[in-house]
Amino acid sequence: MCAEAMCSSLIQYENKQKFDLLCKNGCPNYEQKWSCPPFAPKYTDFVLDYQKILVVLLSTDLSQFSYIKNDYLKIKAANTILKSRVDKALRMFLSEGCHYISTGSCRMCKPCKCKLGLPCAHPNTMSYSFESLGINVSKMAEDLFSFKLQWYKRSCLPQYTSVVAGLLFNNSFKAHSLLDAFSYI
Repeated sequence: MCAEAMCSSLIQYENKQKFDLLCKNGCPNYEQKWSCPPFAPKYTDFVLDYQKILVVLLSTDLSQFSYIKNDYLKIKAANTILKSRVDKALRMFLSEGCHYISTGSCRMCKPCKCKLGLPCAHPNTMSYSFESLGINVSKMAEDLFSFKLQWYKRSCLPQYTSVVAGLLFNNSFKAHSLLDAFSYI
């Protein structure tokens, strides 16, 4: 699913302080990746050079992973597939003046240069997630797509898993090109 919006219309979902605190208290990437809090900028600062955003939501039913016996590994496999597909499709537009908001922390370098005390090796193409920018993705998905995100809890497999990403652009971008990119991959 895709929804095109003005960048300013997503400001209502921003609460950088809250999401930075959630990352600090629950994510091993906090202070370990340049794309993660506390290094990630606020959404409002990050989108200053862009007028529009295309929000992309991909989802897959976990029943198709029934051949995997471990529930956590089902989620991991499904998310890996979804993240790699959306990553590949959206990165195709970086050369067209667009910028990609990823489905999690940047995965360009392993390990991230931050862990080594070095500057980012790819500052112009590094990607931030909506969450790292302070965006409430659950509320945004409900409002834009009437879609409720589900979360894995230990011993409680959800029906489906989803990823949400974005493509920042100005007036010259053609949204149908993105649909072509997804059919290509």
